[in-house]
Amino acid sequence: MQVRIFTLRFNPATDRFEDEDVNAFLADKDVASIHDHFFLYDDIPYLTLVVCYRASALPAPPPQQAKPEQKRDESWRETLSEADWPLFNTLRTWRSDQAKQEGIPPYVIANNRQLAQIVSARPQTLAALGQLEGFGEAKLKKYGKDLLGFIAGSTKPPKLSGKEDGEKT
Repeated sequence: MQVRIFTLRFNPATDRFEDEDVNAFLADKDVASIHDHFFLYDDIPYLTLVVCYRASALPAPPPQQAKPEQKRDESWRETLSEADWPLFNTLRTWRSDQAKQEGIPPYVIANNRQLAQIVSARPQTLAALGQLEGFGEAKLKKYGKDLLGFIAGSTKPPKLSGKEDGEKT
């Protein structure tokens, strides 16, 4: 059995003891025991670790490489015309509000690509909405009527001069 002693200084900026060296050292060791001792030196907290270990027969795992940053697939934007954006933004706002109300991420209701499909296709029935990718029976029951209502509302002619239908000038 071998012994290694680590003394860790408290870092007030991160509000923790910097233990990366300990973790790296222990990555390929079988730890038998760890004894700790906390002390202050010049009003700075320190933690000393006495590690009893055996060299492991298993090879050390390779250090994890940082994943390359992946670009988001936003090809759905190209499917929308200028006239489609108001409905798309309305659906996206509804989706966000609905997700907050249900306590779920918005993409569970529909991702942006699916919303763009709805706006492009403008289905008029639940059956037509169900033909779109990602809209099965459960989503149709839960969100179908709301989505169709937004689509139906978007096909009404725009109101002129801010007056309600039926108001006289």
